[in-house]
Amino acid sequence: MLLFNFVTNNSEDDTNLVEGCINKDLRAWATFIKKYSNLISISIENRLKKYGFSLPHQDIEDIRQNVLASIWKDSKLEGVKNRNDISYWLAIVAGNEAMMYLKIKRGQETQKKISLYDRVDEKELAEFIPSDRSSPLDELARKELSKKVKEAIESLPAKEKLIIKLNVIYDKKYNDIANILDLPKGTVSSYIKRAKERLKKVLKDFLQ
Repeated sequence: MLLFNFVTNNSEDDTNLVEGCINKDLRAWATFIKKYSNLISISIENRLKKYGFSLPHQDIEDIRQNVLASIWKDSKLEGVKNRNDISYWLAIVAGNEAMMYLKIKRGQETQKKISLYDRVDEKELAEFIPSDRSSPLDELARKELSKKVKEAIESLPAKEKLIIKLNVIYDKKYNDIANILDLPKGTVSSYIKRAKERLKKVLKDFLQ
């Protein structure tokens, strides 16, 4: 009922707004966020409730941010056919993102987290680590490097960040990631390769 009321009360034509967002007009994007943030949150909560789940407010906010980041960075609005009212399309996108987030979160709870320092890419990472491990500053260096890698991961584009986290932090194989995100294995491989190249560059800069 909440979603129905929201859509009914926000039924003005979205065509110009969508076109502005597609063209990366920041004012249009600000209007989009203001108009549809509540709808996204409501859609997330409704989809979760439909399957008997609930998440803390911060998780709902994280999902909402994922939805917005994905729409902006991946230009998803270009694929919308009915642009005069995107409410229902957006509700579906938000609901799907909620279920994806839930699958990943539940998978994370059963996975032992692995040190970023050890896992980014074992062979490649060794190239950036000093060979003398006996130094008393080694532990500090490990912590600083791990922090730097985490920052680099957070700076990645939304989809790259999600995929590299699944691979690096939660030790998911390419096939697992492809199944979780409903993507071809080759696409997952390309995203991971590109993300690791970015991370390697950050590590090189850090250790020079």
